[in-house]
Amino acid sequence: MIPFGNEHKKHFSIKETDAFREQAFVRKRLFETSDMHFNVYCIAPGQQNPLHRHPISDEILYFVEGRGECVVGRDTYSVKAGDLVFVPKNSPHAIRKTHSSENMVCIPAQSPLPCEHVPVDD
Repeated sequence: MIPFGNEHKKHFSIKETDAFREQAFVRKRLFETSDMHFNVYCIAPGQQNPLHRHPISDEILYFVEGRGECVVGRDTYSVKAGDLVFVPKNSPHAIRKTHSSENMVCIPAQSPLPCEHVPVDD
């Protein structure tokens, strides 16, 4: 995945990266360093980032807009714009867009790398 930002594009608005599709949520890399991924997820109503885990990487999720729920391990949190959720390494987690009236934008930061993405059965 090619980062949107780089050494020549260090400043931009998150609105420049918004993109929504009917089929599935959109994942874009905003920045990448040798130690961290910083992404944006654009999730339309009814979509989700399916349950998965990162064996060696922690993740912090910042919800920029919209409402939904975030599953981390056995816990489910109602999330809205301005909320943060910490996902410890190897914890199963998912983001679900449960409200039908608005899109959701979430910024995940993942570290350390490599951040392996391992699907988990519900």
